[in-house]
Amino acid sequence: MILATINQRYNKIKIKLIVVLSFFFCSFFNFSSTCTEQDFQLRQEIEEAIHRGATWLLQQQRSDGSWPIVTKDSHPSLVATGLYGLKTIEILLTIPKEDKEFNQLMYQQQELAISFLLAHQNPRGYWPALGKIPWNEVEVTTAVLLGLTSAHYQGKEIEKAWQWLINQQEENGSWNNDCWDTIWATNLLLDQYYPTEEEVIQKACNWLIRDQKSKGYWKTNLPHLKVFGSLWTTQPALFTLAKTGNYQETIIKGLSYLKKEQNRSGSFGRWDASKTGLALYTFTSLEQYPSLMAEYRECAHKAVGWFLLKQHDKGTWPGGFHPFDIVDTSFALWGLTKFLTLFLTGSQEVN
Repeated sequence: MILATINQRYNKIKIKLIVVLSFFFCSFFNFSSTCTEQDFQLRQEIEEAIHRGATWLLQQQRSDGSWPIVTKDSHPSLVATGLYGLKTIEILLTIPKEDKEFNQLMYQQQELAISFLLAHQNPRGYWPALGKIPWNEVEVTTAVLLGLTSAHYQGKEIEKAWQWLINQQEENGSWNNDCWDTIWATNLLLDQYYPTEEEVIQKACNWLIRDQKSKGYWKTNLPHLKVFGSLWTTQPALFTLAKTGNYQETIIKGLSYLKKEQNRSGSFGRWDASKTGLALYTFTSLEQYPSLMAEYRECAHKAVGWFLLKQHDKGTWPGGFHPFDIVDTSFALWGLTKFLTLFLTGSQEVN
């Protein structure tokens, strides 16, 4: 009986990974009529996994519009509300959905979150930390702005926050002389279409290049994040630099490090949905580097296979930072949604 169960599980894993591989080849080499029924089945499985995860994440929003950083924490979190709540909703809304009611729910929850964030802005333009985790003001403000701008909020509060954040850049190009703050501030600026030749962008990217370690990774020195290690910072550094279309040598070095760190299961870390989601988002953010996109497609489809096999019934995934289900689920959704978007874009190009 036990042996039969093991064989059933093995066959299920094998079939799903074959399907993922087939699907990924179709999506990367342009969707065409050669794609099989299995490819459409996999697309449906990914969409269902995303919907389960998104439903759970939306249910975690509090009545005041906030998300906590820890599921059972009584304190609201500005970082969680901006980066893991609002930003994730924006990513989810990039997928065309027939479920108009679910989309409307996401828009309603956006509005609640925006009101919560605006209510906590300091008169000087930044956002302070809430709760027990010692976030710094750059970290919180960047997370909030990523959320607000992704929701297309354009009030006067944004301009004040922009000015404050840019004024915090160090002469050497970093924010707080740390890769984590520099990565997300740069990512935010690039998201808002700051030209890559702008001095603020060039200085930041050059600092990140100098901060890359010899083995290809980045590692934060922020006390509350040091325990998370290099697989917490390397991925966002790579997909931020990839937005520029430049710095290919640095990106290649970082991707090589990531590939070595991927587990045989397709996951990263200790079955860690956050790190795996960030890695999948990285592998699928290489549109401006076609040869790299092709080279790392296998790493991406292995990560997708892991997500499909390991999702919990309630919609979450295993994580290395439990009880940080919100963080794990958010970054899992980033990666899966980006992967699915490539497939849908390919199909539209042909049709």
